[in-house]
Amino acid sequence: MRLSRAAWLPAATAAAAAGAWLARHRASPAVQAWRPGGGRRLRAGPLAVRVIGDDGPATVLLHGLTGSGDWWGADFDRLADGCRLVIPDLLGFGASMDLERTDFSLDAHVAALDAMAAEFGIDEVPLVVVGHSMGSVLALEWAAHRANTTRTVTFCAPLYDDEAEAREHIGGMGVLEKLFALDSPLAERTCALMCQFRSLAQWLAVAISPEWPVRLSRDGVLHTWPSYLGGMNAIILNGPWRKALATLDERGVPVVLADGAHDPVPVTGRSAALEQEFGVVHTALHPTAGHDLPVSYSDWTLALVTGDS
Repeated sequence: MRLSRAAWLPAATAAAAAGAWLARHRASPAVQAWRPGGGRRLRAGPLAVRVIGDDGPATVLLHGLTGSGDWWGADFDRLADGCRLVIPDLLGFGASMDLERTDFSLDAHVAALDAMAAEFGIDEVPLVVVGHSMGSVLALEWAAHRANTTRTVTFCAPLYDDEAEAREHIGGMGVLEKLFALDSPLAERTCALMCQFRSLAQWLAVAISPEWPVRLSRDGVLHTWPSYLGGMNAIILNGPWRKALATLDERGVPVVLADGAHDPVPVTGRSAALEQEFGVVHTALHPTAGHDLPVSYSDWTLALVTGDS
């Protein structure tokens, strides 16, 4: 018995879509490179934290907006050789998601990181602070805030001079960024639906993001509208990163600003200009990376963190 066109066409279309998703997923540099990291998963105040090692100098890795500490996969566990590796889910994100909290200001993020440092005894040991995207801006601020910082490394940092430049730059990245990245009514409504149907939203995130590891896509919806707004407005749009850089420059703390050549998030030429402005700043540019820099190109990233590049 032959099936009618109406019967087999939907199935064939679904199979083709699934095949295309799988092919793109398997070909993704991020999917090929990333594996889940190890260590102990602990709590430090409001933060969920992954820790490897018990003593010595500390390296702290800070993820970006809508991410989690899992962004820093197994390759980064090598940083624990000879030191403590501390990887938090930032305030309001990932396993640190808080449905009741409303304060996700820059001060609140810094206070949460300070509490984490006290909990794990890294208040006075030599400290390397590393950040990606939003976490880069927070890394600069926290590094300047901590007297024991010896080195700071940022990847794909959204270093905008002011809120107007930030909104223009993000809006110019594309229609989706303009509609969903900033604090628009559509973005707020989408976030509300995501919170209401979070399990479904996690799998939808996987479906529309074949270029990312499944776990990272699912983690990308573990936040609330207040925590998202706090990260976007307080850190990305209005973060005092230039003042932080000036403080680090005065103290002689080396700062590496690393970007991917195909990443639309940083302002073109901003890192190079800051290298001329601040003596402690050094820059690095990966020729093929985009915003996936730490996930897809961990060897290159690790060399910058350890100072071997």
